[in-house]
Amino acid sequence: MSQRFHIDRVQVRSTGRPDRAPSHRPETNVWLIGDDRDVVIVDPAGAPELVADAMGNRRLTAVICTHGHRAHVAAAMVLGEEFHAPVLMHSADHAAWQAVHGERRYWRLDDGQRIGIAGEEIRVLHTPTPTPGSVTLHIPRHAIAFTGDALTHQGFDVEKHYAAEVLETFAAMSPETEIHPRHGNSSPLSAIFPEQVRRFDRQSTRRHTPANSLR
Repeated sequence: MSQRFHIDRVQVRSTGRPDRAPSHRPETNVWLIGDDRDVVIVDPAGAPELVADAMGNRRLTAVICTHGHRAHVAAAMVLGEEFHAPVLMHSADHAAWQAVHGERRYWRLDDGQRIGIAGEEIRVLHTPTPTPGSVTLHIPRHAIAFTGDALTHQGFDVEKHYAAEVLETFAAMSPETEIHPRHGNSSPLSAIFPEQVRRFDRQSTRRHTPANSLR
């Protein structure tokens, strides 16, 4: 059997707002990362049966939520329990998690954590936009990143108040990095994170870097 690394997308109707009929909820991307043996699920918004079908006979090694909003965690426990896999999320979004899953337990994600899958390494980057516990999942060797709602297919949101460390995180990535967001299609980072923002961040970083630390 081939062990080829690949990414799959399942589009589901989010179970985000219970007051909305399913037909009025936006389609949400659920990402599957792995090969023909093992897989990680990112942001299971709903329809666990569809996600399970996309998994096929592969072994689920983890369910990762990029943040704690319902539209990112709704089906996390169903899939984790069904396939005996840990559910991971940043603890800064604990209150949002509790609003959906009560006291059910998850494993904590930390900035800088590394998660192995299919011979590759997912790096966890804390990017606290739009929630305090938002993370981006970066696979540098393949120049791909799963950003949840921190960056979207619609481009850089100038209305958001991005913390300096969030700008620095994205500015440090290759412009060719393929961004896989929660909604819509994937795009290269250069198309949704304007060069003027990257330039501003680099200048800001230089202004705040002590001269004796420059090499």
